Amino acid sequence: MHKFLVRAASGIVYAAVIILAIIFGEWTIYALALAFAAIGVCELNNMSIGFSGKTLPIFILSTLCVLLFVSIFKFTPVLSLTWRWCLIGIWIILVCLYYLSCNKIRDVSLEEFTDGDYHKAPLFGVGYLGFPLALMTVSPIERLPLLIFVLLWINDSGAYIVGSLTGRHKLCPSVSPNKTWEGFIGGCALTLAGAFLLDRYCSGFFGMENIPLWMWMSTGVFTCVFGTLGDLLESKIKRFYGVKDSGHWIPGHGGILDRIDSFLIAFPMALFLLLLLN
Repeated sequence: MHKFLVRAASGIVYAAVIILAIIFGEWTIYALALAFAAIGVCELNNMSIGFSGKTLPIFILSTLCVLLFVSIFKFTPVLSLTWRWCLIGIWIILVCLYYLSCNKIRDVSLEEFTDGDYHKAPLFGVGYLGFPLALMTVSPIERLPLLIFVLLWINDSGAYIVGSLTGRHKLCPSVSPNKTWEGFIGGCALTLAGAFLLDRYCSGFFGMENIPLWMWMSTGVFTCVFGTLGDLLESKIKRFYGVKDSGHWIPGHGGILDRIDSFLIAFPMALFLLLLLN
């Protein structure tokens, strides 16, 4: 019971932080994106090389690379061409310094991290964390990130309930043995129902009152499919490094990556869909 209460309380606080940050607008969304980026990169580094005095430069440089990338994305429209090139130049210098630092600590199991096909940092951090979170700060529909989070929470709840009750057929047992096709279908069904109700009663709140129902439903489908892929990708990363959770920032839930893994893939795809079809 104690574990359940801790998990529930931390989940409520986590959700409240996201909801309030996105509702308050542009600058709190930017702050939230920076926080997610910084913590997420540190979790990736900690899984791969561990934190120590020797690896501290890697943590600092890779974090600065991703934070600067998000900031460049955010402020490029209002910066002069000179400032844009200056910031890009600084980012390139940080990347070079990062790889120089990597070469100095090869004896702390960094080789797997830097030589893996998709586990390179900070370039992997930019692609995996920086790009989706940067898009979050410049979304033309300001509360679209909140909508995607809500749909993902609905999907997770439906998948857990249906999967627990009827799950028999494994979705991807080699990566995530607890996920089932029944849970996936149940999560999709509940998400589509949620998208329908949100369109009917909350479209104005999300700034999507002019979006037709079929686009809401399409967004729901994209969120389920790509959210599940995002979850599986992060599970594969954790399995690659042999860890259960990416971190311990949220008691009972794990790390930040454990909570935003689905969002990192689902949000860019949902945004692309809406921009393409609208």
